[in-house]
Amino acid sequence: MTNMMQNLYAKVTTSLNNQRGAQAIEWIALAGVVLAVFAAIQTVFKGDTAVGKAVSDTLSSIIGKLD
Repeated sequence: MTNMMQNLYAKVTTSLNNQRGAQAIEWIALAGVVLAVFAAIQTVFKGDTAVGKAVSDTLSSIIGKLD
């Protein structure tokens, strides 16, 4: 009985200490928020190409500096 309880305790503590799944869900949620913000911006500035081009140019220059 003691051996079975020790095995159960080991499995439970290992599962509770595993944070990889929770971290992956947080990153997916963050990506969803970012996509929702971009979709909202796109909807607001749908007919205005100047703002879209300015945002695109700014993002392109930031990404270009990362390389």
